[in-house]
Amino acid sequence: MTAEPAVTVVGAGNPLVGDDGVGEAVAARLAELSLPGGARVRVAGGDPLVVLEELEAGRKVLLVDAARFDGDPGAVRFVRLDRAGWPEPASPLSLHGFDLSTVFQLGRALDLPLRNAWVMAVRAAAVEPGRGLSPALARALPRLVAGAHAAALRILSGLAPGGE
Repeated sequence: MTAEPAVTVVGAGNPLVGDDGVGEAVAARLAELSLPGGARVRVAGGDPLVVLEELEAGRKVLLVDAARFDGDPGAVRFVRLDRAGWPEPASPLSLHGFDLSTVFQLGRALDLPLRNAWVMAVRAAAVEPGRGLSPALARALPRLVAGAHAAALRILSGLAPGGE
């Protein structure tokens, strides 16, 4: 009998829009690895509501997604979803039409445990029509996959994913 997963790594994004597909790329590579018991991978595409489904099912979540913030392409920031004041309704972090802010506001309204979910935000280099990651993110992909794997292990151990 297999134990119910305790943490789900969710890859979000659109692989038809360059670096916006980094979440799906990380998830696909991560799924090929041997994950520890209690961890699983799920591809969300452009549907951030998957995060709320996972929380409602009682699992912790690591959402891997492309983001806008200062830094070099491939840089990573971890943000716990219950962080006070984040995301603001006009937050430019999400690259999706159905913004993460709206999803997290819905999670709060449903009283879901946002403290059990984190975004692994990956600084995108090129978000424009076209298949494939930019050269910068393609080079960073092995490091990003290793980082998501390590973050899932930390979450399973009851720790914050980025060591904070």
